[in-house]
Amino acid sequence: MTYNSDARKAYKAQARADIRARFWPTMGAVLLEMVPLFLISMIMMIGVQGLSEQPTLREMLKLYQYMGIFIVAEFLIGSPITFGAKHYFVARARGEQGSVAQVLTCFSSLGKYLTALKLSLCIAIRSLGWLLLLYAVMFVTMIPMILVGDGGPMVFYIVVWAVVVIVLACFVAVKIRRYDGAYICMIDTPDASVWEAVKACAPIFKGHNWELLVFDLSFILWELLSAITLGIVGIYVTAYQEIAFVHYFDALCGKDENESLNQPEMPEL
Repeated sequence: MTYNSDARKAYKAQARADIRARFWPTMGAVLLEMVPLFLISMIMMIGVQGLSEQPTLREMLKLYQYMGIFIVAEFLIGSPITFGAKHYFVARARGEQGSVAQVLTCFSSLGKYLTALKLSLCIAIRSLGWLLLLYAVMFVTMIPMILVGDGGPMVFYIVVWAVVVIVLACFVAVKIRRYDGAYICMIDTPDASVWEAVKACAPIFKGHNWELLVFDLSFILWELLSAITLGIVGIYVTAYQEIAFVHYFDALCGKDENESLNQPEMPEL
């Protein structure tokens, strides 16, 4: 597959066209996903409310209680909603009619609901491995600074540490980001196991890690605009990013009709 700035612009242009074709239903789907996830996030905001600078044992127990409620709610409610929203974005990217109700499709049967939970758990486990690697490197590279203390070339160590952490953080972010492809794999092959869907992402993105990083960074101005407008523009940006990612993923799998027939196909699950 040929990937360059023109190809990236083409995927993003197609995503914008997909949104324009069904603008209000797409915005409705994003809101149907975002509102419950926002309400779930409010649990943590309530938990930290009133927390003093030197929290007492009672305050910490309250924080842990709300943190536990948040994790459970995010897993049991947030995971199916996220997977359901992926169904809608995939349908939009592939020119299918789609329905806003697809956001809640994982609640329509026990099988779909359990699949969403297992897929979320699988992705979390895989992502945790990369995060642990990042934290381990951060700790190891801090040892020279701890040993040197206030003396020695402290500024040099700090700069080196920051560069190493930033580079590794970008690498880990890309490795975790590719697991978003697992949702598409699962949608395309619903009879496969969730573990197989997650594992399939590695060969699909092999040799394309830098491309994926550049792809995500190309939305940074949209992200800034979303922050400036307190998330209002984020409703559009979410759909834009998600649908463009589906186009990029399909191109990697050889499903983009504008690409050559010699592209690698998605591994069978």
